[in-house]
Amino acid sequence: MAEHELRPAVEVVDVGGRVVRVVDGHLLAAGDVVGHDLPHRGVEIVVDGEGYRARWVRGAFNLPAFAKVFAGGAAGGALFRLLGLPGAVLGTIIAVGLARSARPARATDVHDPAVHVEEDGPDLVLRSASLPALVLAVMELTGSSGPVTVSPAAEAPAGPEGVRLDDVGGLEDVVAQFRDVAVSFRHPDVMARWGATRPQGILLYGPPGTGKTMLAQALANEIDGDLREIRTPEILDKWVGNSEKNIQRIFTEARSLRRPTVLLFDEFDSIISYTGAAFDAAGQMINAVAGIFKQEMNTLIEANPNVIVVATTNFPDRVDASLVRSGRFDLKLAVPPPGPRARAAILGKLIRGLIARHETAAFRMFADDVDLDALAAAATGLTGADLKEALRRAQLDKAMSEARSGAAAPITQADLLAAITRLT
Repeated sequence: MAEHELRPAVEVVDVGGRVVRVVDGHLLAAGDVVGHDLPHRGVEIVVDGEGYRARWVRGAFNLPAFAKVFAGGAAGGALFRLLGLPGAVLGTIIAVGLARSARPARATDVHDPAVHVEEDGPDLVLRSASLPALVLAVMELTGSSGPVTVSPAAEAPAGPEGVRLDDVGGLEDVVAQFRDVAVSFRHPDVMARWGATRPQGILLYGPPGTGKTMLAQALANEIDGDLREIRTPEILDKWVGNSEKNIQRIFTEARSLRRPTVLLFDEFDSIISYTGAAFDAAGQMINAVAGIFKQEMNTLIEANPNVIVVATTNFPDRVDASLVRSGRFDLKLAVPPPGPRARAAILGKLIRGLIARHETAAFRMFADDVDLDALAAAATGLTGADLKEALRRAQLDKAMSEARSGAAAPITQADLLAAITRLT
């Protein structure tokens, strides 16, 4: 494909030490979501008919770390001994005082006349004909020092911890439903006004390597929350009664969480599968764990609306239907292997991310003959994980070649086709 379609056009704007990197801004069209790596995740940026619009959701307040320390724990105990007061109570007083003293940013805090700001309930809505001006204003409001990168789809992250829904390629329908879930998290007041209840559970099923775990991580980042991953050894135990205690403990902890959290049961079928007649101790344990899981899922969203459960499985037929019925898992989404267009989109995101992170004026990682459509056609049957592995192998081959001989040419179309062929 053409070089300008592969290599991002980067515009760098520096105002008073605040740096904005606009990647491929010329590709943005009305209705597009603008990807960003602003540290405050409660910011949505979109392209509208008159320019650009950003919404800053200010509903959530994060206490400073030292205030949280005082809310119980060792510091609270020390205060109890020193002053004769319950440490947790005194810590709560301190935390509440800090929260009340923190003044949320107002529309008047933006000094750029090119940016119009208005209050919409607890949110701030910013509008501008200039994307850099809009982002700089958001940085001013949220206290971000930058640099901040914005693009039609956010740059590929350095690792899974930073993945966003913008980084997920080839799963448009699934991503769209995940965006709706994220919006419902960010607007609890609207949900309450309509008496609406967001899904409390999402079941993702499909072959290995299609991005199910990555989607859960992306959802956690979209809601400015944490990912709490539950794996088989954390629940199942050979000693009688321990497995039941473990699943009960996990849900007890989940009910006490105060930050938005995605509770991920990865490889769900290996943790909780069929329920029914139990003829031995292992079967009785499975039934007991499944029974506790069902009871907890019945009331989790009422007990703690900050938590959403995501379960993934490669074998949906191994999961008892009663475990994932509506009311427990309201969304059941197939995550299929990518088709040709999806494979090209995934490869494009991966390659553009590598270019943005590693290429310089003096170093080119990829040659100009890279054709994503041809690569996607050659990669029939491969998953997103397979495509990432093909790129890793091509990078390793070039790195080893330079390490041995002192020089290596950029990765060509032939190099990528060879790496893909080894995986097909």
